[in-house]
Order: sequence, then C-alpha cells, then structure tokens
Amino acid sequence: MEELGPTFVKMGQVLSTRTDSLPAPMIESLKQLRDRVKPESIETIRTVLESQLGTDIENVFSEFDEEPIGSGSIAQVHRAVLAETGEEVALKIQRAGIEKALTADLEILAWLAREAHERLEDVKPCNLPGVVSQLKRSLLTELDFTRESNFSDIFSSRNTFKKHVFAPKVFTEFTTEKLLVTEYVKGVSPEKFSGTEEEKKLLANQGGRSLFHQIIRIGFFHADPHPGNVIITDDGRICFIDWGMVGQLTQQMRFNLADLLKAVMARDVEHIAFRGNCMGRQLTPVDISQLEIDITRALDRFGPEINARYAGRIVLELLHVFGVNGISLADDYLMLAKAIISIDQTGVSLDPEFNVAKVAAPFIRDLEKERWQPTHLLKKLYWTLSDGLGRMVELPGNIQRVLKRIENEDISLNLHHKGLDDLTDSINKSANRLVLAVIIAALIIGSSTVITTGVEPLLWGFPAIGILGYLISFVFGVWVVFDIVRGGGHK
Repeated sequence: MEELGPTFVKMGQVLSTRTDSLPAPMIESLKQLRDRVKPESIETIRTVLESQLGTDIENVFSEFDEEPIGSGSIAQVHRAVLAETGEEVALKIQRAGIEKALTADLEILAWLAREAHERLEDVKPCNLPGVVSQLKRSLLTELDFTRESNFSDIFSSRNTFKKHVFAPKVFTEFTTEKLLVTEYVKGVSPEKFSGTEEEKKLLANQGGRSLFHQIIRIGFFHADPHPGNVIITDDGRICFIDWGMVGQLTQQMRFNLADLLKAVMARDVEHIAFRGNCMGRQLTPVDISQLEIDITRALDRFGPEINARYAGRIVLELLHVFGVNGISLADDYLMLAKAIISIDQTGVSLDPEFNVAKVAAPFIRDLEKERWQPTHLLKKLYWTLSDGLGRMVELPGNIQRVLKRIENEDISLNLHHKGLDDLTDSINKSANRLVLAVIIAALIIGSSTVITTGVEPLLWGFPAIGILGYLISFVFGVWVVFDIVRGGGHK
C-alpha cells in the first residue's frame, strides 16, 4: 500500500480499524500506516518547510528534529522549538508533490468507478462515481492545512470537556496550506497506554463522551478518531489530533439520527424505512416492500437481538441499504458511522468492556428533551408564524405587480389542455350540427303551420309547401344522425 501511494495508504488506515473483518496479524501490520509510513527525505522536507516559512528554518526555530515523530499518507510531523518564545511545537509538513499523486490516483479510481457503474448492474445503486467524487473532495480538502487549523479552533471554542479532552493549540501565524504548526503534545496512543485498569476505563469513557457531545450536542465532530489520531498525554488527558476531516450535522439531522437509533434498538423495520426516506432524497422511486426486506436482512446479520455496541456498524450497514434502494443521504451521515466505529475501536483498545451505546445514551436522552422542550417548540412555532406572516405581508404587493402587468398588457397566459387535441375542429363540428338542428326544427315548425292553412297548390289534399318542408327536414335529420353515428359522437 505504501508503494501504491497516498490513496491506498488512506484505505489501509481505514481497514486497520476493521477488527471485525480482518485477521489480527493483518490489522497489526496495517496499523503501521497510521504514523509509520516511509518518510520523505530530510532534504525534500526542509525545502517544503522553508518555502512555506519564507525564510531559513534557523530564523524561526532554535531547534528542529530531522527525525520525524510520525509520518502519514499526506504529511509527516517533526518536533521543533520556537526561537522567539522557546515553546515546543509540532510541525506537520505536507509531502512534496502529494496533490499530483492524489489526483492521479483519484482519476484512475474515477475511471474504474464509471466503468463499473455502466457495466455492472449490481453496483449501479451504489453510485460508485459519486462515492469517488466524495472521496476526492474529502482528500483534497485535507491538503489545505488552514482548514484543519480552523476546524481545530472551532472544536476548542465549543469543547466543554477541556479538563479531560482537548485539541492542540494552533500557531496560526506560521500555518499555511502546506504547513501546520501546533503545540507539541507529549504522550502515547491509547493502545500503548500503560495506566491502571481504572484509568483506562475513565479515559475510554471521557473520550466517548467527548465524541458524542460533538455529534449530538454541537453537531461538529472529528470524523476520524481512530487510535492513531488520539494521544493520551502524560498528565492523563485525551488529545484529538488531525482535524483535517470533520462532519457537521444540522439540528434536524441529529433528530433524525436519534429516531433512527431508537428504531434500530426496537428492531422496528417499518420505522427504519420511514426514517431513511426522511433522512435522504430519493434518486429513483423507492420500493418500500423491498427496502423493508433489505433492512430485515441487514439487521439479521447482527443476530436475533440487536447489540447496541455495534451501533456504528449497524448504521453503516443501513446507509448501504438505503443507497442500494435509491435513497441518497448526506455524506456527513457516512462520516458519522465511521466516527462511531473508530471511537468504539479506540475505546476498546483502552477498555475491552467499553460500550459505545451506553456512552451515547445520556446524550440521546438530552437531545430528546431538547426536541420537545416548550421553549424549542415555541421557537419553532415562532419562526413558522413569522415566515407565514412575512409571506402574507408580501402578498398584496405581489398581487399588485401582477395586476399592473395585466393593465400594461405585459403578461400572457399560455394554456395547453391535454386530451383536447384539435379543439377547434371539434367546436366547429359541434356548432355546425347545432345550427343544422335549429334549421331542421324551424322547417318542421314552419311546415306544420303552413299545412293547416290549406294554401294551394295541394298535394294529396295538403299544401305542397308544407309537405316539401317536411321532406327537407327528414333528409337533413337522417344526415345528422348518420354523421353522428359514423363519427362516434353518440358515445
């Protein structure tokens, strides 16, 4: 995977969290991709660093360790000391030419995805080109370290667990798109932490609480909290690093998530299907019966009883089911499932009895209380009424503008009534028949009046004009009836 390039290193990092799918020796090998990827040469790194600083390294740092303390798919990290303040910092330096390498990999993946989408019927519902497109956006976004700096600052400003959980302080004056300068955090990964069992349980709980506070309370969360992105500090705190990938959930998305999890725990297939429709948009007409069958099959993979511990994997499986059935969900839901799986694996590395569902339960209950609080309902009602009243206020002005255009003959109305083709011919035929019927009626009435007068000449003892009128009326009448029957008008 190292030889194949940064995209495959990223894949290996994701696979290293799938202890449920891969054998332990392979997992241990893949874990090295988190921070032990073959580093760039120091000459190349110095060139990139000095180009971002705009000056020699010695002018900014009094110390610079050439040996990296960690190396990943996109960047590697070196320790340094600021010359001006003497503070220890970590320099995350982007690999040279990484954007070109990523773009080449992603173009190949995009071509393969398009070919598979066009040629393989079974994978069409998965929308592989869309998946690769999302992956491309995500990876290219990670190349801009100023965004990571902003995300880290956002978390720090909203973090309510500062005593136990934090993100490194960012030195924005030195940070650029290819260089991120943060405080140097001393510590070890959760898997290498050697504290007591009680300390490990406490840390696992604090990390899980922090993540679900991010997801459910503030809707802004670290999307990749695997053990390689978590540091246990020397003073027993948790530090989340690598904020290049974050997820964001609106309030309604969080409400939908709570409803989905409750339906999953209750194994309510019908409501899961309903909630899936509410959470996403339909790319194709959804067969509800087939959707419910697929949901049932997905839940059956986790046994007769739903174990809340597997919430992340269940959500991930359901997202796949929704996609296969033509329901497209926001990418942040996928990031959410991935984050839950990662924090579960990180928590288990500290505490084998760590249960992500138990940690999440209080936050979900608080979200339910927030949802049905009178203040929240009144606020929602206020905005609904405010929007409605605003539209009502605008209505007279809109009507006046329409009337003004009508008055100025600056408006036209085009009507196309389906099912009434050749309307003009139909009206003409009807009018002709109606006129002919009036003429026939007039002839019959006129002939009846004349026939009683005895006016000569006579024919068979009756006025000949009256008899002629009857004959003409008869001929016209027979012709009208024949025309109606022939044209199907009698139907």
